[in-house]
Amino acid sequence: MISELDLEIVNALQVNPRADWSRVADALGLSAPTVARHWNALSEQGLAWITPAPGPRYPSVGWSAFIYVSSVPAELEAIVSRLCAEPAFGTVSLVSGSHDLFIDCFASSHEALMDILTGAFADLPGVTQREIVFITKLYRQAADWRSGTLEPGRAQLIAASAQPPPPEFQPDGLDALLLEELARDGRATWAEMGAACMVSPQTARRRLERFLAAGYMALRCDTSMDFQQGMREVTLVLNVPATHVDAVGRYFSELPSCRLSAQVLGAQNLVVTLWVRDYLEVQGHERELATRAPGSTVISRQAVIRYYKRLGHILDEAGRNSGLVPLPLWRGE
Repeated sequence: MISELDLEIVNALQVNPRADWSRVADALGLSAPTVARHWNALSEQGLAWITPAPGPRYPSVGWSAFIYVSSVPAELEAIVSRLCAEPAFGTVSLVSGSHDLFIDCFASSHEALMDILTGAFADLPGVTQREIVFITKLYRQAADWRSGTLEPGRAQLIAASAQPPPPEFQPDGLDALLLEELARDGRATWAEMGAACMVSPQTARRRLERFLAAGYMALRCDTSMDFQQGMREVTLVLNVPATHVDAVGRYFSELPSCRLSAQVLGAQNLVVTLWVRDYLEVQGHERELATRAPGSTVISRQAVIRYYKRLGHILDEAGRNSGLVPLPLWRGE
């Protein structure tokens, strides 16, 4: 059973994934050991975890794409197994609609992405149709989503102080190693991360905080379906007139229910993911879209039926974290 305290701790770590336990405890009116104990229990059971995710400036240092796959029913299980084993395929979901699977793919360069799409992806068994669209701009990513369990005042106590982003820089091999360690344990101490990457704790902290502040990467708190509280994931694949696509992308990004709003290159030009309590909510968003951007077309509507993998974490039938295939979000030289 998920307790109210569990929901509050998860919301706190959505706001600030690496906040000191003492800071979280002060906001919740508890002791730091109590908060840490609850989080460790959630993590050990695969109910919640902290993981690196692409940030708003990720397209400037890495490449990503959405892939839609249709398959022969008898081969679906084999395809899912292959997709989950491939590091570049970060998220794999069974969805409703004209395709069977929705996948997001990450690579550190255009060449690496092309190698994946023409190599490991090309020889999947039983694929009857595939569609690839490249992500060109992020208006909102899932790391920005909040459950809203905490009162705004308490959430503000936990939020990290806003800092101006550093100048753009080229991430290197140490940044890549730090990201891999964060994927294994997003709450690892600086000493643990430094030891794993053979640098001092101070260096680990300085480098990672610069990387995150630059917006290349973000940290997010993910959870199993136990925490979804009746929420359902729906993705709208849209074609919006070019004169309106930025405005519409920003409009969706500002909705509390929005998990993702991304401009893409394909037959569609905008992909939006929403968490709703009732599928009928989608109609309201489509009516608003028609008002804001006449001439827009809804190419498809997809509801997630099952999650197999999310940002490199393998999920069981209950959506619990059961393993890790680290993402190649960035491969430094």
